[in-house]
Amino acid sequence: MKHLLMIYALLTAAALAQQPHPEPPKPQADPTQPDEALQKLLMASVQNTASLINVPSVQMRGKIIQSSGQGLVIIEVNKQILALKKGSTLSLSGQYSHLSLQLTELTSENATIEVLPLKQTLRLQ
Repeated sequence: MKHLLMIYALLTAAALAQQPHPEPPKPQADPTQPDEALQKLLMASVQNTASLINVPSVQMRGKIIQSSGQGLVIIEVNKQILALKKGSTLSLSGQYSHLSLQLTELTSENATIEVLPLKQTLRLQ
């Protein structure tokens, strides 16, 4: 009987020695931070989008300013003549149909136009 217990103890010890030790638990990842693979994917899409979006050629051809401070600016956008009132938004067509121009400031020296949704500012003199 002692021999059987000794053999059982040896077999149990051998079986335990062959089993891999469990890995220590990993710290939980922050759910608000993307993992490295997703971070690379997001940055690649941002860089590709930034390189695809460009601002059209905009030139000022004239401006009309009233004594009340209101007025409009006459601009040329890719060989198309347009008038833009102060405070109003003008949606472009064709290749730049996803963009809008907004006249934010008009003085005797210059006109400031914001390109939406790019949030880029053009200062025309």
